[in-house]
Amino acid sequence: MRRTLIAAGAVALVAGVSACSGGSPSSGTAGSKTLTLAPIVPPQPWDLKDAGLGNNAQYYQPVYDSLLRLDTKAEPVANVATSWKYAAGNTELTLKIRSGLKFTDGSALDAAAVKANLEHTRTGTNEAAGQLKAVESVTASGSDSVTLKLSAPDPSLLPNLGSVAGMLASPKAIDSGALKDAPVGSGPYKLDKAATTNGSVYTFVRNEDYWNSKAFPFDKVVLKPLNDPTAVLNALRSGQINGALLTTPKNIPVARGGGLDVTTYASGDIAGVYIWDRGGKLTPALGKVKVRQAINYALDRSSLVKSVYQGAGKATTQFFNSSGAAYDASLDAKYPHDPAKAKALLKEAGYPEGFTVKVLDLSGPFPEAQAAMVEQLAKVGIKVKLVTVPSDQTIKQLLAGKFSMSYFPLASFRPWDTTQIEVAKDATWNIFKYEDPKVTKLMDTAQHATGAKQDRAFKQLNTYLVDQAWNAPWAAVQAAYATTKTVKVVPQPFTPVPPLYNFSPAA
Repeated sequence: MRRTLIAAGAVALVAGVSACSGGSPSSGTAGSKTLTLAPIVPPQPWDLKDAGLGNNAQYYQPVYDSLLRLDTKAEPVANVATSWKYAAGNTELTLKIRSGLKFTDGSALDAAAVKANLEHTRTGTNEAAGQLKAVESVTASGSDSVTLKLSAPDPSLLPNLGSVAGMLASPKAIDSGALKDAPVGSGPYKLDKAATTNGSVYTFVRNEDYWNSKAFPFDKVVLKPLNDPTAVLNALRSGQINGALLTTPKNIPVARGGGLDVTTYASGDIAGVYIWDRGGKLTPALGKVKVRQAINYALDRSSLVKSVYQGAGKATTQFFNSSGAAYDASLDAKYPHDPAKAKALLKEAGYPEGFTVKVLDLSGPFPEAQAAMVEQLAKVGIKVKLVTVPSDQTIKQLLAGKFSMSYFPLASFRPWDTTQIEVAKDATWNIFKYEDPKVTKLMDTAQHATGAKQDRAFKQLNTYLVDQAWNAPWAAVQAAYATTKTVKVVPQPFTPVPPLYNFSPAA
């Protein structure tokens, strides 16, 4: 199931709550530093063809090295690949592979291994595989050169090779099926099976043969999945963990008051009313652009940011985040709060008395947000009928097209990634596979352009999507990551949680 691109808080819908085990995770002696983190999701399969992105990357980063690495501005830099070059037309990418690297099973990490990994990962159906869908073929030349041929330019391919899509597992383990039980990579750490209990604690010990150990100063990394906000806060304050995402803004002042450091950053998460059925298949009213625009005018975004997120966010009408080239600050003034305008548009669309829509009940993880949505839509005549489903079925039913719209927080990355996640006809979160020929044309223009021309194309696409009211976003949500005083962390754009290599012991 593709689910990891949902924003941090939404993952609580599908991840089980784990109890913290005891033990002191942190600093010890100078030679035995341990970092203990609490991901808000349980791990997905170790086989990278089944790997998701977002919060799941914390499990893969200790054991799998990646072709490139992303710096603190999310720009690709050398890693396993020491250099790269595009041929004319940006449909052929050649990577030079660092020599002398080995997987922990002793097999060589060379060009053939890179080819085997890329060909294997792209056969999957999860997000990591989706980031390689433009790759048509992979050719290995000698031991240190790999060439990727693309079906069309992919503006996000290089940075994605610095994420899970570019991670590398042992081809021997891929072929034997060993990845069903444990990871076999070439990363800075190895999974310690004896100190790992599936579902509650995952322990990684240093890989002594790793080529760049200075980039990972901790001798041991422990991951304890937790998603209950109170349990996370208690584990941080008691020292059972060193770092975790705070999924509710209410816990930020409590964490700081308890002596924790809280780093806030724009992760790219966009929250609001997501109109999944914009073609009107389940709810005909939503197929009319004036109805979708009415929903946007019904929302008081400024008050929502204050009441729902305690001010930890910024009002917005667009689902491209502010760090990318598609963002246009002027679009955030497109739909001022105007209930009278909303009612007038509903009347023009043929719904003078409004209409009723069934909405997935997400009051468990998002009580304030859902209540605010229901209240503000009701004021203009849109009656929300909440439908409750078992918590382990919420995302499944949403992706199956059972609901026309809902409150939701969804991650927004680089502009091209966001189109592939939400906008393209086959995108995971274009749930009803809605297609607009003008959107398709604008996406094609952006895909094949470069530089300033590409930036303009993305802005034109964004403007059209806002004008057509594909969704009704209301806030770019600010993320907050809490750490104990023994740990320092640097956030990174386009990531819900900081990558492992951005953690270090405090001075």
